[in-house]
Amino acid sequence: MISLWDEHWFWLEMLQDHAYFARDALSPSEEEYVQIAIQFIDLYGDLLSDLQGIPRTAQFNDPRMIEFARKAWQVVKAYYDFEGTLQALRIDNKINLNLSPTYLNGTLSENQEYLRILSYLMQGQQPVPLTVTQLLDLWLEDQLGHAVLFENTLDPIEVGVNLATETFKSRFQLYIVQNHHMKNYMRVKEPGFARQQEFIYEVGKTTLEMYQFVKGMVEKYKANTLLNKTNLRFLEHHFPETCYFLARLSYYEPRLREELGPCSLSKPSF
Repeated sequence: MISLWDEHWFWLEMLQDHAYFARDALSPSEEEYVQIAIQFIDLYGDLLSDLQGIPRTAQFNDPRMIEFARKAWQVVKAYYDFEGTLQALRIDNKINLNLSPTYLNGTLSENQEYLRILSYLMQGQQPVPLTVTQLLDLWLEDQLGHAVLFENTLDPIEVGVNLATETFKSRFQLYIVQNHHMKNYMRVKEPGFARQQEFIYEVGKTTLEMYQFVKGMVEKYKANTLLNKTNLRFLEHHFPETCYFLARLSYYEPRLREELGPCSLSKPSF
């Protein structure tokens, strides 16, 4: 069970990471956009500080949480528009940005989900959860994106790790196709039929496997035994997003709860 306080903390930390990644991927020649990214890093930091002043037990109808949600929405929506601008410029090759348009599809989709949640919280209402197929749409794209990005950040000499990354990439691509068909089965079946439950469990197991794989990559990174072109923040960004996905997924497939175990919605080193 994810508390409302933890929900806010998770999203704000993840979006602040996205601002860090945008800052790092922009050429210094893009001074205006670099400065905007830095401003958002600071704004998300301010929101995280403000959140620490609210009791962790506060609920969605607490006036302090309603006011916080309204304040957060302004920053989150502005950042969504900023990344949208970067994406439009990147599509037309009008910006020196070392991020692809499809990478930005992923971060914008996550941003959009927090905006959806905030739209309820600003009204003092409990957010309606995503259906399991919607949840999988969002986070399978994220898991696939991470596998692709890990592959892109590794040095060519890291053949073994690259092969493992390629395997995860193929599996998540297949899951995205399978989830599309699961949605279509809903024309004749109620959610939770046996094959869908087995699919959810399989996705969860593979996601846990990749979580352990990335833990190994982080250990190698810290020991300077993995040649790459990324940083620790980027690698550890995978952990809270995976924990959030699996916590939400375990609501629909309780078998995943025991296998998930203790899992933090914050990065270990930041």
